[in-house]
Amino acid sequence: MDLKKIVRPCILERKEYVPGKPVEEVTREYGITDIIKLASNENPLGSSPKAIEAMLREVKETTHLYPESLAPSVTEKLAKKFNLPADHFYIDNGEDGVITMLGMTFINPGEECVISELTFPAYENIVGKMDGKSVIVPMAPGYKQDIDAMLAKVTPKTKVLFLCNPNNPTGTLIGKADFEKILKTVGENTLIVSDEAYYEFVEDPDYPQSVNYLKDHPNLIILRTFSKIMGLASVRIGYLIAHPDIVKAMLKTREPFPVNRPAQAGALAAMDDHEFVEKVVRVNSEGRKQIAAALADMGFEVIAGHGNFVFADLKKPVAQVYEELLKVGVIIRPLNSQGAPNCIRVTIGTKEQNDRFIRSFKEAYNKVYS
Repeated sequence: MDLKKIVRPCILERKEYVPGKPVEEVTREYGITDIIKLASNENPLGSSPKAIEAMLREVKETTHLYPESLAPSVTEKLAKKFNLPADHFYIDNGEDGVITMLGMTFINPGEECVISELTFPAYENIVGKMDGKSVIVPMAPGYKQDIDAMLAKVTPKTKVLFLCNPNNPTGTLIGKADFEKILKTVGENTLIVSDEAYYEFVEDPDYPQSVNYLKDHPNLIILRTFSKIMGLASVRIGYLIAHPDIVKAMLKTREPFPVNRPAQAGALAAMDDHEFVEKVVRVNSEGRKQIAAALADMGFEVIAGHGNFVFADLKKPVAQVYEELLKVGVIIRPLNSQGAPNCIRVTIGTKEQNDRFIRSFKEAYNKVYS
């Protein structure tokens, strides 16, 4: 069997996505169980207690039943939360599922999509799967998305302009002025995708409230998730906010049952758990300052950013430091797979986890480079 004659050429060309290393894999490789994972921007406080209770009840009572296909209860609750009609929401199997359906619905072979360098790999991944063309734009100083340069690459051939705000993995922000410039500049037949997976963590008043722009910009698509602030990463539920025509088109593409019953139940309950959200935001804000200060004191270029992680450029290859950390049960995210071999992203943990990371990182770095 010759796979080159069977598999779509655009798939053969794709690089495999490299996720954050799982705890179980480190246990198998190094034989240790005392592990902290600060690699995948997961919630260090776990999941919303109200969500856990609701999900357990759902598992006990309805595991034998298919879920409601359109997750109508979640949709209605989101609609009330954002004061928008329910037909503005599309829900799928995590934000990754939303991005996949976006690509399958709108991107034709050969169409161009403008994407910043060093951003969430899912954008380039889905463009490649659809045999589209990713137009990668270098970053501006300070590891920011270069908005002017990205707009300069938008042409009548551009189907999607992907924005990550705050950007993952750098944590940098697109402010109101730049966001409004994008909306005014990009034509109505180019989709503007604003990925806001970390928007609940942003404290900067210059952060644009993108929902307010939907009415006048039907080509604007906003992505959100329950994985981060609510800690529902394992059950997979994310959503999109957009013009009803966008949603209608995507409903023709989606799988019949993309969001399982526990995920729907957990999302419903989590939206009422304001106490948990406030605690997560507080712990994250304190931890972000703690880790950023420690790395800056070591002389690295650090961006505390606006998410639940810290980005740092060590100006030296991080691969060996990363391996030394694994040996002592500390998992972070090296960014060599994204073309930044000198950079790391560290998820904010609890105070104790942050202390352990800082201590272990100093020891690992000194062992490699002293």
